[in-house]
Order: sequence, then C-alpha cells, then structure tokens
Amino acid sequence: MNPLTMIPDAVRKGIYVGYFVVGVLIGAVQVGYTAVNALQPDWLTISLQVYAYVGIALGLTAASNVQSTDSGD
Repeated sequence: MNPLTMIPDAVRKGIYVGYFVVGVLIGAVQVGYTAVNALQPDWLTISLQVYAYVGIALGLTAASNVQSTDSGD
C-alpha cells in the first residue's frame, strides 16, 4: 500500500494550490528585489531553496496519484 495514494483528492488539490500560491508570492518578492537591483535577503534565499526541495515530495505525490489508462492496444 502506497501512503501517497491514500491522500484524498480534495486535500491534494488544496496542497497543490497552496504550493502554487506560495511559489508566486516568493517569486514575486524575488523579482521585486531584482527590479531595484537590491541584494536578496538570506530569508528569501532560504525560502526559495526550501520551496524547491519540498517540490520533490509534491511531484512524487502527484505522480503516485496519476491514474493509468489502458487504451486496449
């Protein structure tokens, strides 16, 4: 039994949407610092790295829940 497939669809959807929103916000802050040619603060650098790392788990969860379709070939 794969625990990643036991997460209800509605919960996974909420997690994916939340991950998307956080990514947009972190990205927007980074773009803002870049736009004014300011140094990026440490908390932003750390946030971006943690965000990318967490994406690995979300990608695996998404891939584990893809329904395979048999085309009958």
